[in-house]
Amino acid sequence: MCPYHAWSYLTDGRLYGCPDMADAEGFDRIETGLVALDLDQWEGFVFARFTREGPTLREHLGDFPDRMASHRLGDMRCSWTISLDVAANWKLILENAMETYHTGVVHRATVGAQVSQSPATRGDWLCIQVIAGRSIATLGGDLPPFPPIDGLDAEARKGTYFTVVLPTVQFAVAQDCLWWLNTRPISEGRTMLELGGCFPKDRLALPDFAVRAAPYCDRWDRVAREDVGILERQQRGLASVLYRPGPLSGRDDMVQALGLWVLDRLGL
Repeated sequence: MCPYHAWSYLTDGRLYGCPDMADAEGFDRIETGLVALDLDQWEGFVFARFTREGPTLREHLGDFPDRMASHRLGDMRCSWTISLDVAANWKLILENAMETYHTGVVHRATVGAQVSQSPATRGDWLCIQVIAGRSIATLGGDLPPFPPIDGLDAEARKGTYFTVVLPTVQFAVAQDCLWWLNTRPISEGRTMLELGGCFPKDRLALPDFAVRAAPYCDRWDRVAREDVGILERQQRGLASVLYRPGPLSGRDDMVQALGLWVLDRLGL
């Protein structure tokens, strides 16, 4: 029920009750329901869009499902979520996960410097892979509490995929888990950032799951807040009257690709 004029709706969006509208000229109850969104799902993740025009979700994802197939993401379950109100543009958040240029500086006390490669992708998604023989979903030199997922293919075993499913969703897929980031733009300088961590469902059945999962949650939370801190400073810099765009490094190839994708959609 709407808290303003007490109009009420069914769960499928149809208008149910509309007080004092019987004598409203041209009023059409059927045409006055809630705006419907087009929904689709992949491996348990639900995607929404504001139009039914254009490619289907599977066409949009391209070869993303193939690249992630051996992780069996549909068998994972979300066990941890947080939401952060970020005083920065949504694109800055997405760009941040598409390069390892900053990690040795911003995250020098947590994940440290990283090396990545940029696998080719087909569809509306981008990817870098941080090369590491072990999962980087935990901090420190000790082995992660959970073993790698059984049956990972040779490419997946090389390291963690950091991906952007354009335009607003990130999946970071490690050898033993995944964490996702959903950006919801509020304004040009503010974004609601939702994060969640997922593990294979058989891990959640372990009696010591909470203890073993704690280092992962600590890493996700600490590193996300480090990124938010630097991105909010970056946003303030962009608002300066003296701001001028700077050059990109060779490690920013996927940052450039993200920007070009946005420019293409804007017709610029």
